[in-house]
Amino acid sequence: MANELKYEWSLAYRVEHWVRVIAIAVLVFTGFYIHWPFITGGAEGAVMSWMRFFHSVAAYALVLGLIVRVYMALNSTFDRDWKDFSITKNLKDLPDMLAYYLFVNDTHKDYRKYNPLQALAYLFIAALIIFTTLTGAALYKGNAFGFINAAESFRWVNTMLGGESYTRIWHFLSMWVFLIFVGVHVYMSLLQAAVNKDKTFMSIFTGYKLKKTS
Repeated sequence: MANELKYEWSLAYRVEHWVRVIAIAVLVFTGFYIHWPFITGGAEGAVMSWMRFFHSVAAYALVLGLIVRVYMALNSTFDRDWKDFSITKNLKDLPDMLAYYLFVNDTHKDYRKYNPLQALAYLFIAALIIFTTLTGAALYKGNAFGFINAAESFRWVNTMLGGESYTRIWHFLSMWVFLIFVGVHVYMSLLQAAVNKDKTFMSIFTGYKLKKTS
């Protein structure tokens, strides 16, 4: 059985991926600063203003990236992959992938682009982006998009979570979930590339991945 290079990720998919990566990195850095300002002195107020500004810009970029990704999943001429995210299908195949990762089985089924664990994890992250956006909007003191009073429009989020202090805690915890996901995601990509020698990790840079052919 030979391997051949397959164009797995178009430029649009790769750009969207890296926009989200940069947005998450900026959100984590600025979020840490907003939670715990580590620059003191006369410029502290100005630094905080800039941190809040970049935090908001990165949040808009993250949400826009999700919207673009959903659009591409439904309408991309390169690869409409929305069927790969079927919850029922992936839950059905999940035991096969878990058995492989837990070293119960030596092999697993062949999957088109995402194995069931990947697909479900990405759906979870999409839901987490929505949740983090809602909690962030509820904490935002100002006008979103220049005309929406965020505090008033998203007051229901604070009410649902038990108050602004709890919203702040959930928003901060969601950042840690993102960090854990990124760490696991990078590790698994490197591991698969090393074990299968299929250029998985480099494919998000080049677009090409090695695929087995009969």
